Amino acid sequence: GTWNEGGTCHDNRQPQTNSTRLEAEPWHNEIIHDTIKQMKHVSENVIFLNITYLTEFRNDGHPSLHREPGTPEPIIEDCSHWCLPGVPDAWNEILYAHLLSSGYRIRRQRDEGRLNV
Repeated sequence: GTWNEGGTCHDNRQPQTNSTRLEAEPWHNEIIHDTIKQMKHVSENVIFLNITYLTEFRNDGHPSLHREPGTPEPIIEDCSHWCLPGVPDAWNEILYAHLLSSGYRIRRQRDEGRLNV
């Protein structure tokens, strides 16, 4: 059905709860991990949150119907958005919690009348 009638998410499956059965890390994430390790030797301000790994634990964390032109069939719905609150919302909440726990706060400076972050 359509989004306002309940909808459906094809290829929906239960989240993976056994970490030994998870798929291998994608090659591009391995490159990112290696780069982050090298950057940490220079700066301590680099943090990498592996959202690919986190997403595998959700049943709505699969690819989107809205992909690059020419993507071969079968294409599945964008359940990461369709089944809100979904994957992007979880990423945003994790990022927001991290920023708050790291001391990022918004302060108002009354004397200058502007917002500082």
